[in-house]
Amino acid sequence: MRRDKSTAVRQGAAAPLDEAAAFRLLVSNSRDLLTRHAPDGTYRYASPAARQLLGYDPGELVGRSPYDLFHPDDVPTVVRSHDAILGMSDSTTIRYRMRHKDGHYVWFETISHTIRAPDTGDVLEIQASSRDVSAGMRAEAELRESEQRFRLAMSNAPIGMALVGLDGSFLAVNDTLSQLVGRSEVELATMTFVDISHPDDVRVELPMADRLRNGEISDYEIEKRYLHADGHEVWALLHRTLVRDDDGEPLYFISQTQDITERRRHRAELERMNEELLTSNAELEWFASMASHDLRSPLVTIRGILDMLLTRNVEQLPDEAVTWLQRAQSQAGRLLDNVEALLRMSRLGRAELVVEDVDLNGLIPEVVADLAVVVTDADADITASALPTVRADRAQMRLLFQNLVANSVKYRDPDRPLQISIDAAGHDTTWHIDVVDNGRGFDEDDREVIFQLFARGNAGQKLEGSGIGLATCRRIVERHGGSITAEPLSPGAQFRIVLPR
Repeated sequence: MRRDKSTAVRQGAAAPLDEAAAFRLLVSNSRDLLTRHAPDGTYRYASPAARQLLGYDPGELVGRSPYDLFHPDDVPTVVRSHDAILGMSDSTTIRYRMRHKDGHYVWFETISHTIRAPDTGDVLEIQASSRDVSAGMRAEAELRESEQRFRLAMSNAPIGMALVGLDGSFLAVNDTLSQLVGRSEVELATMTFVDISHPDDVRVELPMADRLRNGEISDYEIEKRYLHADGHEVWALLHRTLVRDDDGEPLYFISQTQDITERRRHRAELERMNEELLTSNAELEWFASMASHDLRSPLVTIRGILDMLLTRNVEQLPDEAVTWLQRAQSQAGRLLDNVEALLRMSRLGRAELVVEDVDLNGLIPEVVADLAVVVTDADADITASALPTVRADRAQMRLLFQNLVANSVKYRDPDRPLQISIDAAGHDTTWHIDVVDNGRGFDEDDREVIFQLFARGNAGQKLEGSGIGLATCRRIVERHGGSITAEPLSPGAQFRIVLPR
């Protein structure tokens, strides 16, 4: 009994399924819409997938013409396919849109074939398998739109653009690039970028293109020369990237080219003018140094003679002569001071900086001691707090703060006690050091004037001085890679020194 039962089980497992039942199972579980149509297209059967794909129960489609559901724009395509399959074609494949029950359209790809009468060949039935390809069609549409946008962007770009093959050939170029090199798109299609590039620049660029193709770099940018069709060179800024396929294999380069010929010309002109300016400044510094040196000796002699006359012979001279000699002595002293100031300033431009750590907290007391006489006479109150240690030339820093403190003393307001404060604040890359006083200040329009050589601004017109002190301050600060600015206050003035940390 047990063996017979086992044999029966085995026989049952081996027995073939009913073919009709198997077909129905296959159709009912297919994600594709399987349909049967009369020769005029009327539905005779629709598989259960109609619910998922079109929102209709299969029974709602039976007896209905699919032409009721086709997108109007696709009807001509469907008619041609329908005519073809009713004719000699046994199978057709088309794409079209059908209206979903909720109103939106679904893209289908349909393969149709015919069942024909054996004796006459007349079409008895059309059978079709339809697959939803909406996602693919959207992707294709987006790709076409993207390609169209790229073509429009490339065509209308104000810079030269090109698609360049891996061998350097031009696959596509825009009008801007054609004009830049003086060659038509047809001409460039027969050339490579090497053919229109300066040989010296080709030797630089080819290794970069190899590194880009090999994945060592993501892009590169160089300034290079193109050879225009009429023979002249065109300087351009080239930026090149690489397009790869889904497997990472290189397909082609995208090049963006900007004409910088005029920019290069301006740059060369600026460099030439800068060199001339440097030469001129050097010559002026040399002239100022020589002139100051040559003037100093006779001025010292003149002042010495005047001092001797006024010391030894003052009783023998008439009062008017003494008065004139005293005026001459004062003017000679003032001129000598100016010459010595010019000499010091010219040396600032030529002397090599001796850079070290300079503690400004320790330097300021030395500056006050240097100016003890004028500070005491002015009854000035000088305060300094939280000053940094800077990398600078100590002697020049000392001269910088001497000039600023002396300037505050000179421009003090006689109606109030003079107060001078020196403070600092640290920033990411710089120190801001402020020297603030409550003196006369200066006019808003004189912010830059007061830093010019021999200029003192409106507030200083009636005061004695050479007008060299603040110009010297700017020279010192700029030689240290910093800047100095001035702000009028009410009352007084603020001088801000910015030095690298």
